[in-house]
Amino acid sequence: MKDLRFLVTDSRTFFDEEGKDTLTTRFEYVHDKAPGYVITNTARSGLWSITKRVVTDPQANSLVMNAGFKALHGTTADFRLFVLVAPHMKNRGYGNTGRCAAYGKRNYLLARREDTAAALASDKPFLGMSAGYSGISDGWHDLKEDLEMDWMFERAEDGNIALTAELKPVSDMVLALGFGKDEVEAALEAEISLSREYASIERDFVRGWRRHISSLMPLGKRAADGGRRFRASALALKAHEDKTFPGAVASSLSIPWGQSRGDEAGKGYRLARPGDLCKTALAFMAMGDGRTALSTLDYLQSTQTDAGAWLLEMHVNGTVRHPEARMENAALPILLAWRLRGIGLAGVSFYPMIKNAASYMARNGPFGPEGGGASPSALAYGISALVAAAHWAREMRETRESDYLFSVADGWHTKLEEWTFIKCGCMGEGSPGHYMRMDGARPFALAPEEEDFHSLVFDKDRPDRFPEHGRGVFDTGFLDLVRLGVCGPRDPNIVSSLRAVDRLLRFEHHGRVYFYRHEGDGYGEKEDGSPFDGSGTGRPWPLLSGERAMYEIAAGGFPEKYLESLEASANEGFLFPEQVWDKSDIPELKLLKGRGTGSATPFIPAHAEYIKLLRSMHDRQCFDMIKEAHERYVECLTSLPIAEWKKGMEIGSAKSSETVRITSPREAHIVWTTDHWATRNEEPMKGTGLKIWHRDFEAGKLKHGAKLVFTFRYADTGEWEGRDYEIGID
Repeated sequence: MKDLRFLVTDSRTFFDEEGKDTLTTRFEYVHDKAPGYVITNTARSGLWSITKRVVTDPQANSLVMNAGFKALHGTTADFRLFVLVAPHMKNRGYGNTGRCAAYGKRNYLLARREDTAAALASDKPFLGMSAGYSGISDGWHDLKEDLEMDWMFERAEDGNIALTAELKPVSDMVLALGFGKDEVEAALEAEISLSREYASIERDFVRGWRRHISSLMPLGKRAADGGRRFRASALALKAHEDKTFPGAVASSLSIPWGQSRGDEAGKGYRLARPGDLCKTALAFMAMGDGRTALSTLDYLQSTQTDAGAWLLEMHVNGTVRHPEARMENAALPILLAWRLRGIGLAGVSFYPMIKNAASYMARNGPFGPEGGGASPSALAYGISALVAAAHWAREMRETRESDYLFSVADGWHTKLEEWTFIKCGCMGEGSPGHYMRMDGARPFALAPEEEDFHSLVFDKDRPDRFPEHGRGVFDTGFLDLVRLGVCGPRDPNIVSSLRAVDRLLRFEHHGRVYFYRHEGDGYGEKEDGSPFDGSGTGRPWPLLSGERAMYEIAAGGFPEKYLESLEASANEGFLFPEQVWDKSDIPELKLLKGRGTGSATPFIPAHAEYIKLLRSMHDRQCFDMIKEAHERYVECLTSLPIAEWKKGMEIGSAKSSETVRITSPREAHIVWTTDHWATRNEEPMKGTGLKIWHRDFEAGKLKHGAKLVFTFRYADTGEWEGRDYEIGID
């Protein structure tokens, strides 16, 4: 549904539209532990108001609204009341068919598209009905024209439609919007709701949600708001879980800048993103709901690709929305499974999934399957996930696999600084530099089909201020190194990078602190406040205030300022936005400095971060910490200087002080020489049990100035590689 709103007229002097011609004078939850709402909208003229209680029926597929009309001047007999419905069945405005019909003793406004239908009915009789085309023959234009409902069209076929019905303006009426596979099923669902007293429906609705919320850890009980933001976050997370595919949690049910989007836009954030899914599942764990987190792990197990990865975005049924695969999308399910295993919920049946994902990472990492740049955040997830998978392999007595995964993690960790830390003059003399995400692609706009995905997009009017930044993207992702236990919070490179963040990405307003996502971000409203349309200017993200607070907890600092900033970004329903406005107020566009923009609200990753932050403050330690990674790298300072060669990520040189590792995705013999083939060595490569074969030349074996030349002969066919490869030893 695009719209379900009321229209009011006196048939003589005025025509009001709910929303445009009203002010919301009351907004609250029907109960502080249930996501139903009480909304009072009052006409700007002061002539009338309408109060709505909105819930869903636990016993039917229907939305139920208990509405009450009130005349503030004169009597109700002076007014006429209409309900307007604009269907967008299956998320599309075009191709809808609507009609007015009677089933039994009740009249219905019906809409359908393909195998989805909706039916709106009321416990009070409809006094008139019409089905028209939006902008041409709909009830809004009919009433606007002469303040009368003159058009009574029974049907509108295959178009962008709007349905209208007149109701008697009374103080107590119930409307039910039922959904089904066809009109009959949708009408029956609405009828189920209308056959019950509204008070009974709301009572059942609240009872179920209270039971859920009461089962959680009361993480918000010490908060200044009495825990309302915590409860709203817990409700939002659970409400965003798909009902057909348990464990699939959308990043948001809203469409960013939806008011300006046509049908060609995608599904907003109403998709399954493995990265966000895992972080949300950890938030369920943080508040004591391991069962939902386990459902997410089950869902991920069913959607893993044969290669061992997960795609960037999926429809909830597992079909591909965005085909790109990323390292962190393979790492996060490993970490989720490891954490669930730690509390006894993830058994050995998940180990094949973990092994396959770890194999994918070891084969394709650390720079991604297309050989893209290195990211401190992706490396943090990758290293910690490889350590977790190695421990699990050891528990399964797969020593060969475990040893190899540990060596890959150790090698990546040792190369962190070389790959992602740059010396930069942006902080002035004396600063060692900062971490950067070394991405090559820098798009200045997104294609229409990508507009709902907040990928890397730059503002073409905000070029890099520092030459060194042209090599990559400066962002706050390096904080994941601390969050996951890969680096210590007092590591000099972390501290130096944090200073750069506070200089280049920090935004403060009335004592609240937020952060921009990255330098030159182009994902946000344009400078004049008009909606993002593939290009724009990035605004501050409250989510990043939560991430900074998490760092402060790990560092033994003071997270309160950042926690309070995240909390302050919430709207009147205690829902967190994706971004906040950072310029002067533009009231006509509802853009107020420090308040949410037209981006996604609620933004579930921000709610998940808030819940994990509350748990971390309760525990006085970072909830996301992988203790095995922290023990290995922060406490024991484990390192392994290694230079790895693999197809697609070939290296041309290595240090004599490093182990040189040659890998193959096929079982093979390596044929090699260091004296220009004066002598020839052939030996089988060592298997790992992970679809990887390798030959390690230990540190010091290849002398400075030598040149390692090698090729492959494959075991399955006996064929030769057909070319030589070279690595110079420095």
